Amino acid sequence: MKYVELLENLKLAMALRYNDQKGYQRKIANVLGLSASVVSRRLSGSAPFTVEEVAVICGEFDIPVDEIFTTCSRSTRLPMEFIQPDLLLYGEESYEIFAWPVELFSLAARSDDSTFYATCNTFPDILNPSFGWVARFWEYQRLFFYRDTLPMTALSDIVYSPAEQVLMEQYMSAVHSLKKSAYIVSDRVVENYINNMKRFYLTGRITREEAVCMALEIENVLELFEKICRNGYVEGGKEVEIYCTDMFLPGDMYVVQSDRVRFGVFYVSPLNPVVTRSVEVCDTMAGWFDFWRHSTTLISQMGTQVRRAFMDVQYKALAAFKAELGV
Repeated sequence: MKYVELLENLKLAMALRYNDQKGYQRKIANVLGLSASVVSRRLSGSAPFTVEEVAVICGEFDIPVDEIFTTCSRSTRLPMEFIQPDLLLYGEESYEIFAWPVELFSLAARSDDSTFYATCNTFPDILNPSFGWVARFWEYQRLFFYRDTLPMTALSDIVYSPAEQVLMEQYMSAVHSLKKSAYIVSDRVVENYINNMKRFYLTGRITREEAVCMALEIENVLELFEKICRNGYVEGGKEVEIYCTDMFLPGDMYVVQSDRVRFGVFYVSPLNPVVTRSVEVCDTMAGWFDFWRHSTTLISQMGTQVRRAFMDVQYKALAAFKAELGV
């Protein structure tokens, strides 16, 4: 969401709770260690609050964070939002598609108790931004969906801007900082990913050389994925549970729960998330995850034989694709 909306939500939340505007400005100044004049400028929009300062204000005044990070008041807001930014102009809007989840994940990561549940048909978020070609292909798909009638940028030429790279690093840091994470992944992660990529390769939108680069990187992705499964934790030492399933997963789903913010995300396409900040809906989504988990097999830390069988399936799918490419 844009900062002006966040600021208006913060001012509305304070106004609903405190009749004395100067009084709550003094309280904000005290809790943030700022002068009254600085707080006045920030409330007027002349200078921005940081996300962390907003979180501190919410904690001090007992304001649910999801009341601030929403585009309408709590009394009228819908339980779900469909996110569809205008990405035909590659620039500010491109940046914003990364910025909104970074704000929310960063808030959750600063909680004393936070959980992250995810279902994934392809590579989970703990891996996606870690490799150049995987991240580049995600960006390529985004451009294709929104610019299919315009000249396409070659996959090899896609480069994240410095600002986007910083956001990616912040996002991964936040995801890795969540206190507890659990993933349910399809037992055909690589096959699903390759089939998705082959749609572009077989129509000539991705060259053979680019496809070879992606195939070689998938092998590195699998090595890291297996290492995470074997160790049971990600970079930074945060424990992670990974389950595999042969169930049909209708789409990728994320649920983040913490004492600062709760939100859930459905990906109805690779690019258009449906987002909820409703506590009731998030609890329901977490319940779905627990229900699905009953029919899955743990492949992180323990379950060595099942993990080996899972990895064998992934490597066979990759080998078949490399054979098609003549690698």
